[in-house]
Amino acid sequence: MTRDAEPADPPGGSVPGRRIGRGDLEAVIRRAAELSVRAADAEERLSEGDLLRIGEEVGLPARHVLQALHERPELRSDPSAFEGLFGSSVVVAHRALPGEAAATARRIESYLATHEYLRVVRSREGAILMVPADDTISSLARVFTRPKSRHYLARARRVAAAAHPLEAGATHVRIEADLGEQRGKAVTAGVTIGSGLGLAAGGIGAGVIATVMDPGSAVALAGMVGSLGAGIAAGLSGGVLVAARGFKRRVREARTELEGLLDRLERGERLEPPPAPWRQRLRSRFKGGS
Repeated sequence: MTRDAEPADPPGGSVPGRRIGRGDLEAVIRRAAELSVRAADAEERLSEGDLLRIGEEVGLPARHVLQALHERPELRSDPSAFEGLFGSSVVVAHRALPGEAAATARRIESYLATHEYLRVVRSREGAILMVPADDTISSLARVFTRPKSRHYLARARRVAAAAHPLEAGATHVRIEADLGEQRGKAVTAGVTIGSGLGLAAGGIGAGVIATVMDPGSAVALAGMVGSLGAGIAAGLSGGVLVAARGFKRRVREARTELEGLLDRLERGERLEPPPAPWRQRLRSRFKGGS
């Protein structure tokens, strides 16, 4: 009676039958993909079908592969010397929702055009790119119906929306808003106001030095210059930090606005935000409510 032949060791001397824990799976797949990309031609591009096939080979459900693919943002934040403090100007919200992709895309485009006063500048493969409509009526409507303190979609420099099918009855929706203009204004305000306040504070310090010391002496001159420099530096730093904090708050509010839109879409409701409390009360009175 002969023994069955032992399986040959795989290349590289790996232990046959080695098991990988779930905690290591993500790291292994990421590293394997990194090595594959490095080995491939720089100009080589994978099709969606290739990506699904690779995912199937490593045991990943097609739905999860497609969702990961569609979550990648389309817009990119413009480079900025202050990006480390202010963060990206692009706000993204995405979700897998019930519904058919084409119908969902039409609802989103109609809402953005009629209620946020945007116009389409590009449309391809289930995705659209929109910018604020610049006609007179849209501009006036935006001012009176979309206060800048609460509505960010209407005033975003660019808005990208995409709806892609995941499987039967499921669609992945991604909405992005580029707040680049708001970030630029925040940076300018922080630098300008901070520098002005710092210059004033430094000037006061320099004036104090001039009153207690001989203004013509080298020591006094160095002290006054140092006071001005320190004041401007401190004011600039403080102004930029305050402006960055304010912009990050706007980013959070904008993300809430996008998530609210996805909430209404998920529940099958009208996409317009709920009316103001006073308007709801007025409607209730007209309908005979208490």
